[in-house]
Amino acid sequence: MTSKYLTTICLLLGTILPLIVDTGSTHLLNTNWDAHSRVHEVWRLSTNIFIAAIGLYLLWISNYLLLPALLSSCIVLGFFSAIFTMSLYGGVPIGEGIEEPNPFGIPANIFVFLIIAIIQSVSFIFLFKNR
Repeated sequence: MTSKYLTTICLLLGTILPLIVDTGSTHLLNTNWDAHSRVHEVWRLSTNIFIAAIGLYLLWISNYLLLPALLSSCIVLGFFSAIFTMSLYGGVPIGEGIEEPNPFGIPANIFVFLIIAIIQSVSFIFLFKNR
């Protein structure tokens, strides 16, 4: 049951936080963004919402544990894939002119997704321990 709650937290955090942060003037509504970039942002945000919705349905209605944990991990791994490959496409962890907290010297977005990754990893430990 612990795995179920931890995966729920990860699915919600990995979806709701980016939805709140990335729909504002620093991302989706940023007038400096190319119009096509906005399409990709909506695509990413909506894909994460659908992944989370399927994961939550499987967790709480169908009582599956492993597949929702894997779906949650896809959201986290997608984020870290973008972070680890920034040098290939000229990406940066924080947009130009954006004030963002840096807990422990780590950009907030990376810090939050590290926490989500740790929580999801603990969820897997509980999941496999109870099998």
